[in-house]
Amino acid sequence: MKSTYITIALAMCTAIPAGAATLDLTVGMPAEDLRMFVRPVNDTSREALVELTADESHRNAKGQVNVNPDGLYYLFVSNSNAQYSLPFYIPADKPASEFSLILDGTTTATSLSDNVNSALNTYTTSQTQNSKILGAKAESLSPEQIRSMLTGCITEADSLIGLGHLPTAVADFMRIQAYIAASDAYRFADYMAMRAKRQLGFGSADILPAASTVLDTPMAASFPTAPQIIIASLPQGTLEERLAALDNIYKTPEIKGRIRELLVSSFIDSFDYANDFANGEARLKAVVEQYSLPQTYLTIFRARLATIPGTPFPAGVTLVDNEGNKVDFSKFKGKFVYVDLWASWCGPCCKEVPYLQELEKDFENSDVVFVSISIDSAKEPWLKKMGQLNMHGNQLWNSDGELPKQLNIRGIPHFLIYDREGKLLDYDAPRPSSEKIKALLQSLK
Repeated sequence: MKSTYITIALAMCTAIPAGAATLDLTVGMPAEDLRMFVRPVNDTSREALVELTADESHRNAKGQVNVNPDGLYYLFVSNSNAQYSLPFYIPADKPASEFSLILDGTTTATSLSDNVNSALNTYTTSQTQNSKILGAKAESLSPEQIRSMLTGCITEADSLIGLGHLPTAVADFMRIQAYIAASDAYRFADYMAMRAKRQLGFGSADILPAASTVLDTPMAASFPTAPQIIIASLPQGTLEERLAALDNIYKTPEIKGRIRELLVSSFIDSFDYANDFANGEARLKAVVEQYSLPQTYLTIFRARLATIPGTPFPAGVTLVDNEGNKVDFSKFKGKFVYVDLWASWCGPCCKEVPYLQELEKDFENSDVVFVSISIDSAKEPWLKKMGQLNMHGNQLWNSDGELPKQLNIRGIPHFLIYDREGKLLDYDAPRPSSEKIKALLQSLK
């Protein structure tokens, strides 16, 4: 297969942002539809990801990315046919460098021939090929073959690290890269085995060392899937027990902070607010104080009180009609209110609209009113979809996006019923297409 070569020139400068060293990148573009992004490995924020901008000739693209003191960067390349990601290494004290990116349709590599980039190239190419083999042949490979492939993720990285005399940060990066590659591959192979109604015959612990021996390092925070692997490795138990285990097993502040955030957020999202709210609040308050966590966790938890039957519709939520007028939910007081929480981009939501319109006809002039509340992030898509679906009646838009948060709603469409006093009657009401909904609405007195 014909290879594509992309020349990239890098130079150190100390321009934008003020006081921070940056890399100026000039990239030769082999095709107009190619998009390239670069970011330092140590910064996963959206702001750190820089798209290279093509010049008028579309032969070159340029951009500026903050320097990573560890010298590690990710290059992401995509077109209409494929996507590639590639780590590369440019020491922070290196004045200038030029190299080529090679795309052959199945793998990516750079022409950088130093021992560090050679190791990164070799490992990335090898794991890309292994992923393709596993993806295509998982059901036909024997458990022994799969196990050998997964253990190879670890042993190959260890071998390359040993032979290459790599900088500490790069060796750390490759060990984590290998651990996550093996972990992800195991989950995929296990899923495929279950789908084929067979067993692998070995567990992840048989091919992987304890997560803390590899992932208890600041570098692990650069890998988006590392936190979930760490959480899965913690003993099962209550929030308090898992936080204590995290403190006992892990030492890296960046890791502990991120895992605490995820564990506490999961507790808030999954808590049964209709039962023992006071106890849950007390437990969360104790955790916040013990670990010096932000008070916003308690604020969010207390706001979820709105999910308990008998509580009023959340106060302070902004609702507007299609003309931009603010609407107070209290205007429906005296009627039972069937609320449809939806969005223009939600296919299942839109499929419920004809059934909802039939319900409105059936309950016209009754004690039930129907209110559809869009959670679209912009007004225009909401208005456009309303017109396409010929939606009428009480059509409102939650312009600040707070309603689903306060109601702890994690998926739409979602339907609720409020009583004549504006208090929650049914947090998870049947859909308009359900056989139960008419009888339920008729029973409201």
